[in-house]
Amino acid sequence: MSPLTTSFLLLLSHLAITPLQISADSLQSITSSYGLTESFNFTFPDETLNSADANDWIDDKWSLYYKKGVDWGNSDIVFSPDPSTSTSTLVRRQESSTSSSTKTKTKTSSASTSSSTSITTTSVSSPASTALNGEPPVIRIEYPQGSYSKRTGGTQFYANPLTSSNAKVAAGSGNSTTTGQYERMLLSYDVWFPVGYAWNQGGKLPGLRGGPDPKGCSGGNETDGTTCFSTRLMWRSGGAAEVYAYIPTSQKNFCSQSQVTCNSDYGTSLARGSFSFVTGQWQTVQLLVVLNEVGTANGIVELWYNGVQALKFTNLVLRTSTDLNSVGGMFFSTFFGGDDSTWATPTDQFSYFRNIQLHAGAGASNLTGDKATVKSFATLNAGVCGWGMLGGIVLGLMGLWVL
Repeated sequence: MSPLTTSFLLLLSHLAITPLQISADSLQSITSSYGLTESFNFTFPDETLNSADANDWIDDKWSLYYKKGVDWGNSDIVFSPDPSTSTSTLVRRQESSTSSSTKTKTKTSSASTSSSTSITTTSVSSPASTALNGEPPVIRIEYPQGSYSKRTGGTQFYANPLTSSNAKVAAGSGNSTTTGQYERMLLSYDVWFPVGYAWNQGGKLPGLRGGPDPKGCSGGNETDGTTCFSTRLMWRSGGAAEVYAYIPTSQKNFCSQSQVTCNSDYGTSLARGSFSFVTGQWQTVQLLVVLNEVGTANGIVELWYNGVQALKFTNLVLRTSTDLNSVGGMFFSTFFGGDDSTWATPTDQFSYFRNIQLHAGAGASNLTGDKATVKSFATLNAGVCGWGMLGGIVLGLMGLWVL
């Protein structure tokens, strides 16, 4: 065999065993590309904390919305050792060794001079270990067996550390004029699911939200784009993942486009199954939202999984009013569900989070887009009422009122 033939065969062999390399985008390149000039790193303690101390830390350090604290799931939050350096004892909690109860007296008073004292019991949970093994603690969220939405497991809170009344437009992709607020924001974090994690039908993971209404755009509360939007992540069966968004859906042809799954009662799935979560290792997600110009369908939602772009939408209506003038911050919302028990976790389970960051910039999208045709709730309700009145008249004439 000639030396040339040998060299050619060696080259073919090398090509056959060398996997295709997919270039990854660094966080720095993403923030630079989109003109995200401000940032906030969510600080973590240097020791493990039980749920009571963890709530105090989050309240004090994480700039929760109007300092209102964690919405719910207080006892399901602890700061725990990094699961990559720990044993499987962190996967399941032993109630006898890691839980206790504290009683808190609460005084309430009425408009009169009388007062009363009530006693409430609050569970305090603790990490299964305090040994950090050379790594900083991470935040651990518990989903108790049988829990699904309904505030029965997981947790939810809204953190908005990046607020500005004089944000300046920086050079970046798709920048437009600004209202002086942060119309574009990126959330980055690492998440870990233990080996053997039972995904069931699915559950929610942290994302972004905005608008003057801090409580809407979740739990079946639809939006017309005037008061709020939300874009969380969601896992489905087997770890299949998506962006789960509460955004207006009446834009012409929106629900018929590929990779969009609309639900008349709940949120909209964007690019379901475009990537998948795995167990037993840290994985990084970066979620970008750029508000559309009011009146134009040019809003952006983009997500990178381990630095590789997993999905991108550039034709979204995220808002229909300038009253919704910014991306507010991190919507840390995670639980199993789903709105019924078929979504419940089959056993006590945990997820872990670290390296949580926000990056923000000024300027709505100025990409070319169709004219927004989203109808407001007022218009929709007027139409419903009109048909209701007509139906009532017809049924009344027929003597067929239905109660």
